[in-house]
Amino acid sequence: MPALFGTDGVRGEPGRPPLDARTLARLGAAVARALGNGRAALLAARDTRQSGSWIEQELARGVAHQRGTLVSAGVLPTPAAALLVPAGGFDGALVVSASHNPCPDNGIKVLTARGEKASPATEAEIEARVADESWTVAATARPQVEVRDLSDAYRAHAAGVLAGSAPAAPFRIAIDCANGAMSRVAPGVLRELGFDVVALNADPDGVNINRSCGSTHPEGLQRAVRARGCRLGLAFDGDGDRVIMVDHRGEIVDGDGMLFICARFLRGQGRLPGNAVVATVMSNIGLEMALRAAGVTLHRCAVGDRQVREAMVERGVALGGEQSGHLIFSDLLPTGDGLLTALSVIEVIAATGQELADLRRGLEVCPQVLVNVPVRSKPDLASEPRLTAAVEEARRALGREGRVLVRYSGTEPLLRVMIEGRDAALVRRLADGLAGRARELLG
Repeated sequence: MPALFGTDGVRGEPGRPPLDARTLARLGAAVARALGNGRAALLAARDTRQSGSWIEQELARGVAHQRGTLVSAGVLPTPAAALLVPAGGFDGALVVSASHNPCPDNGIKVLTARGEKASPATEAEIEARVADESWTVAATARPQVEVRDLSDAYRAHAAGVLAGSAPAAPFRIAIDCANGAMSRVAPGVLRELGFDVVALNADPDGVNINRSCGSTHPEGLQRAVRARGCRLGLAFDGDGDRVIMVDHRGEIVDGDGMLFICARFLRGQGRLPGNAVVATVMSNIGLEMALRAAGVTLHRCAVGDRQVREAMVERGVALGGEQSGHLIFSDLLPTGDGLLTALSVIEVIAATGQELADLRRGLEVCPQVLVNVPVRSKPDLASEPRLTAAVEEARRALGREGRVLVRYSGTEPLLRVMIEGRDAALVRRLADGLAGRARELLG
């Protein structure tokens, strides 16, 4: 049986393995067994995809098979589930979402009793039990799933980020909810805090999640910020665990920019343990140089929010994140949260009185090109000598003033080719050439 888990849970097309009814029920049972040794009390939450409730029901069949219970919080951001699991005394959570992927996809993220993503060891245990054909889940079982509205606790937690530090005169903010899980939460929280909210893509219909909107398509938000005179804009992804910001001029501020702003501010306040942060290998080399100038050390790790969290714990760091806008503030939550990230940046704006564009100004980003190459399969890159030779050739061309990173996507059939350096023309030429070589060999 192929591996169930990628870098961010289980992903696929509903109705087909691994998101077919039989596998989902077995997955639910395996999770209940792994997290609660049977009789587990699990929380379920989902984004706005139309397949979410069906997947939830099939998972519940498996949980019930293990004499466990599944309580559904309905449509709710992934980070809300991370908060509610320990607060509600649950043994874990099953979050039904494919994050920033388009609607035909869906997926499942497994959270532990602490609200953290399941470890590789736990995922391996779950996979092994699903693959074990010595047991079955009755196809006729249809357990009743209890539904609870638990969103108020998350709303209160999010609003608390600005407790005592909200701007004296709340301003206008445009938010792109990606027609996803933040549609039900973010506009209300920001309005309760007194902001003038321009809500975009906050009308999910089951199929329009992430459709030309949200954190992966912020163009509409950029136009709205300029047209509506907003001080800043926020673009969430489908399940709300990441955010991309837009300044008053309509310019993008990505995860690197937000990490820089928050790290420098927290260091100045003595609230940055070790004067260090964690970022992935995808973060721009310019971030590393800017943080060093501000007295902050950047520790790099592999791509993925779980890897960021593990590196933070290992190094005793309280702030980490990814260029994609997935930031973790460990004193707020053990996982990424787009709304908490945005409010943390707004806290800096309120405390300094500066614009988002001014706060980011100390970060000089080196030209970076990322090319996604569709691949048929994902062989070990070390086993492709012609590709490794092309990578080394690109590295020699850049010398010490750039980086080359080639890796597979953990959730999609893609090879990601990233090159950065001081010479934009050289970076583009090398990236296109290396991507072309990868396409010949793997596409």
